[in-house]
Amino acid sequence: MQVPGIERFIGPAKNNLIMKKVFFLCAGLIALSTTMNAQDKEALKLEKQAIKEAEKTVKKARQEYEMSIPNPTYGRKETNFEKLDGAKALIEQAVTNKYVQNNKDTWKVAADIMYKYYAKYKTEAESDETKKALEAEYGYKVATYTIKYDSILNIMPKKNEMEVKMVEASYLPMAVQGIVSCLQTAQNLSTSEKQEDLILGKKYARLVADACTSAHILQNYEKDKSTKQDWAVYGKAFYAQSLGGIKGSNDDEVEAAYKELYGTQYESVAYSALINRYRETNKERYMKILSYAAEHAKGENAPQFAFMYIQTLYTEGKKNECIQQIDKFVEKYADNDNAVNAYLMKGQIFFEDKKFDDAEKVFADAVAKFPEEERAITMPAKCAWMKAQASATKADREKAIKLFKELETKYPNNPDYWGEPLYILYNNNGQLQLRDKYKKYYNVN
Repeated sequence: MQVPGIERFIGPAKNNLIMKKVFFLCAGLIALSTTMNAQDKEALKLEKQAIKEAEKTVKKARQEYEMSIPNPTYGRKETNFEKLDGAKALIEQAVTNKYVQNNKDTWKVAADIMYKYYAKYKTEAESDETKKALEAEYGYKVATYTIKYDSILNIMPKKNEMEVKMVEASYLPMAVQGIVSCLQTAQNLSTSEKQEDLILGKKYARLVADACTSAHILQNYEKDKSTKQDWAVYGKAFYAQSLGGIKGSNDDEVEAAYKELYGTQYESVAYSALINRYRETNKERYMKILSYAAEHAKGENAPQFAFMYIQTLYTEGKKNECIQQIDKFVEKYADNDNAVNAYLMKGQIFFEDKKFDDAEKVFADAVAKFPEEERAITMPAKCAWMKAQASATKADREKAIKLFKELETKYPNNPDYWGEPLYILYNNNGQLQLRDKYKKYYNVN
């Protein structure tokens, strides 16, 4: 039994309970917010300290660099490399520090320091081949750091024109020297059998290719534009060659690397490299590259790729495609040494398919175009002979006899062309007296 008026007491009690929960929830959120604000402030404080420390590292590296290099005022005639080692250690920390990586001074100081080592090893390498590796190593750093310094300077909203001119006067030549060292070393490493050499060669070559293609600092390298373009191509070539020799290298990456050489003087090298790479491992890619090379290759090697494609189609049994490519080849490369081979292959396809009339016509065309080609001379007559054997008609035998007699008249001192076939044809035709004249040419075996 419900007590009358109890609702008056139950309602307020529930409301009080809810209000308490809300109060405690708000208090918790306020406390959490206060804690988070404190943590954010602490994190911001730590970040500011980290930035200051990073900037101090760059500043200290620059100071030690300046105290290491020749300075007549202080009686320093040579670079103190023991002291410079300290500057190098500091700047190597700085270039990997996220707080100063977008600071142009970081890369300027880094380039200055590394150039001292580069110049040192370049001089020593002139009399000591073992220092070539160090010359290239520091040349890579000099090029990388000068390019980075210039790129940051270039995107700054307000540029110091004096500094821009200094970059062009001093840092551009530094970058070029580093690039040349990397290019020379990449060339040597790209043919090495050592995997570590190929990996390093790939790194150096990529720098050269990218720098000469897109680095802002080299845009004003007006000394020889064609040289810069050539360097870019050389870099791409040595990159592709190094990458292709690295075990486990990805086919897509290697193919993309060689495709960078399409349209350059190394185009044929690129086609050959990819064809050889895929010949035994990936038939689909092999045919795709070979087909492309046959269609697009230029220069003295173009007919070679076109005929290689023809041979491959023939071997693969793709006779219709093969004939189409042969027709293109003999029209485009009529004077090429393989033109006669193309004719003979087309005739051979018809011959194998027992299309003797078509084969005879192709071979006759070949004889007309290449009258001194021994392989073509006898083929029209042989086609007529095969047709006669297949049809077993006297009319076809008579046609074959006529063609072989023409060979006898034209080449009387070459009975290998006509002797045995005439013996067999006269025999099958029942013309025994005419047959006996050629008996001595008949090989029983």
